[in-house]
Amino acid sequence: MSRKSKKWKQPDFDRLENLQFDPTGLDLKWSKNLTTTIDAYRIHRCYDLGSIERAIGQGEMPRSFVKQWRMVRSVLHKFAAVTPKISGIEEMMRRRQIIQFTALILLTLGAPAIILTWTLKLDHIAWFTYPFGFFSAALFAVTAIVTAWYNREIAWTIHDYVEDNPNLLKSEKALLHEWSQKLIRYTARLIRREGLDLDKNLLKLYSNDYDGITFLKEPSRFRKHYVGRYKA
Repeated sequence: MSRKSKKWKQPDFDRLENLQFDPTGLDLKWSKNLTTTIDAYRIHRCYDLGSIERAIGQGEMPRSFVKQWRMVRSVLHKFAAVTPKISGIEEMMRRRQIIQFTALILLTLGAPAIILTWTLKLDHIAWFTYPFGFFSAALFAVTAIVTAWYNREIAWTIHDYVEDNPNLLKSEKALLHEWSQKLIRYTARLIRREGLDLDKNLLKLYSNDYDGITFLKEPSRFRKHYVGRYKA
């Protein structure tokens, strides 16, 4: 059998079970950011990965991490793919987007209208531009409250779905916990090695089941995350 006819074998590293996540080489900023991002995906709070992709493209990430990123990203995408399948989520997201877009358009039109009317002294149209502008500003403010309500409803809908399906992505969640834990230990070593102030390098997390972290603040009505301090 010729070499060309032999079936190509996928490298072991391309199989998830053979990926040994190693954060070595990451700087402090990215080790902390990645910890928060990976931990957030555990509860299906899916951050945009664009900043990581851009950092890789600009050479800010070590080659060792870049080699691992494709498989790490594939796991994160599995979590991101769950949300659109949950009943009601896409409709709430669509409504939220329409409200935000409408308020932004009205403010974009209303604010300049007020400024031009006042600057150019266009009193003959002031009866319309002033009320329209103030209405646009008020609507934009109300939109922030409505958006927060939709965000809360979306988060609770996802939470309830995950609670009702405890085995959903069970093995992948275990991987994310493992990777976050490795990042926490790695970051703590970086902080100690560089003699940095632990109180100035707090960590934002959405889960509280990690070693090496003292949790200073818990989630509240206005804060969706824990605030953690690396142990000395």
